[in-house]
Amino acid sequence: MSAVRDHSARAPREDAVRMEAGRRAAVCHAQRVAGQVNALASMIASERPFEEVTLQVLAARGSLDSLLMRLLDLELDSCLPSASQRVEVGALVTAALGRRSSARSPGLGSPRPHGSSAR
Repeated sequence: MSAVRDHSARAPREDAVRMEAGRRAAVCHAQRVAGQVNALASMIASERPFEEVTLQVLAARGSLDSLLMRLLDLELDSCLPSASQRVEVGALVTAALGRRSSARSPGLGSPRPHGSSAR
């Protein structure tokens, strides 16, 4: 007789661990954005060249956009139970924001295999 494993009891714990890791990553991301903005204030105060300040503004803006996508991805994971729903809603949100998912993550609303690790 072969034993059939019940993975359903383990799934909520794995989901909670994945969500917590996602939140920690989002906090670290927000802290990096804060550092970029602080650097920007210092650059302006020290009268750095316009081009350098502009590049820093664009970098901070890009980081904020990426953080928004990460937070939306976490929200979809927490409120939509099925992978197909996450994909469908994620595609709509991504299109509405005019963004593509980052290369570092599976993407907003992408399905994740059961038990997969967080970004």
